[in-house]
Amino acid sequence: MENCTTALIQTENSPRVAQVGITRCKPEMKDYCFHGQCVYIVDLDEHYCRCDVGFSGVRCVHSELVRQPLSKEYVALTVIVVLLFLVAVSIASCYICRRYRSKKRQTNARAYKEVGAL
Repeated sequence: MENCTTALIQTENSPRVAQVGITRCKPEMKDYCFHGQCVYIVDLDEHYCRCDVGFSGVRCVHSELVRQPLSKEYVALTVIVVLLFLVAVSIASCYICRRYRSKKRQTNARAYKEVGAL
């Protein structure tokens, strides 16, 4: 066993921590772990992944999402931006409605003048 070291590990099958011999995985197992380093546990005759920071799972597939609470400033800024957006949409809607009504009145006024001229 070249490059063999010992480590304390806890497996799913064994709730106890045990000292085992580990070595590097064979070259054909280089892609076994998606985001981590593959090691071979000699005593258990199985492959194991040492996951990089931010990843977890048997083969380091799952990304660990760290959720941080929102700061009060961020929440306040978000509320202000949403309110400003709603005010802008309201003003634009009022402007469009008034313009539509004014065009409709002008069209009706022309129709009445044409009818009155007959």
